[in-house]
Amino acid sequence: MQIQRSAAILLSQQPMRPCGADPWVRQTRKAMLWVKENSMVVRSSVGIQTWELITALASLEKVPLSLLIPAASEEGYLQMKTSVLTQFDLDEDDVTFRALLPNDGEAYDKNKFMQERDRLIVADADVVIPVSIRSDGVMSRLVKEAENDGKPVINSWGIKYKARQAPLGYDIDLNDLTDEALSCPDRYLVHWTRSTNGPWPTERVVDFYRDIVSSQTYPRCGFDTLQTIVRNRRIVAATKHMPGNTPCVCFSALTPCELSPLIRWRSRYRQMSFEPYGIGIEHETAMAHGIRPVHYYKNAEGSPPNAEAWLTQSNGVKTDWRQEQEYRHLGSFDLSVISKDRLACFCRTRAEAKQLSASTGINTVPFTD
Repeated sequence: MQIQRSAAILLSQQPMRPCGADPWVRQTRKAMLWVKENSMVVRSSVGIQTWELITALASLEKVPLSLLIPAASEEGYLQMKTSVLTQFDLDEDDVTFRALLPNDGEAYDKNKFMQERDRLIVADADVVIPVSIRSDGVMSRLVKEAENDGKPVINSWGIKYKARQAPLGYDIDLNDLTDEALSCPDRYLVHWTRSTNGPWPTERVVDFYRDIVSSQTYPRCGFDTLQTIVRNRRIVAATKHMPGNTPCVCFSALTPCELSPLIRWRSRYRQMSFEPYGIGIEHETAMAHGIRPVHYYKNAEGSPPNAEAWLTQSNGVKTDWRQEQEYRHLGSFDLSVISKDRLACFCRTRAEAKQLSASTGINTVPFTD
């Protein structure tokens, strides 16, 4: 039986929120098609955007995979293996897994293991295909080592590495607000949404990357997320930052005027604090369907004794969370039970507002022209 040769497609860390129009995405797909045409196995991994794009492309193009999975323990590796098969829609017969685990008594150093993962993928590959790598980065060094070892290095799809030029963050000046935003009444409780850096909670990782490869703009921006919520008539609950990791949907009583000063980039989380995309429910209707105000408390005092845990929030230290005027719903929220005349949507631009209003029949308020 002939053993298939393997290839490693190499990418340095790339800017977040790519799309199919980005040269590094296009060239990576071309390299993958060449690997497929030559009946090779592609060596890859998961855990960061670049390796996950390669793994997703292999899945979409039905290219056999050899996946190296760094993990802190054998149990963690087995859990990741099961998750990867589902999230990337992989057939067990078309993928070989290998664990990268700490030695006995060795602590798991994530950065160290990520670098070792990259080294092993290149070392184990028969052919190396650099696509977009920094000239002074780790991948460049690994390519040079492969060349020194006499390993074939194919540069047919190589392009110059390019860092992000335009920032992802933005703000909205109160002077730029539309008349509709300025006069919007405070009768709505709004679920404000935003761009995501990864898959929506309702989709698999492979579906996220399929849309990236086929899109001309990043397909998970705030407007995309809002359209999906309205189309599915459902707001999916999240556990992040919730007391006891209880799944909740968050709302706010803030109007567009009050929200605008809070729209800013949060570098720590690599996303906006808020974006001007949301769906609002009239206050009385919202309360009738289980949406409740959050009880704030001073950190030293502890949570209010008579409040349910999922409805509590500390005032905060660096940030005063009370300014968000937060409300919550326990679990996901079904929008199909709310009539359209009790709803309002909010978008950043007038063009987006017109598009959403026309497709949904829901009154939509633009923040800016």
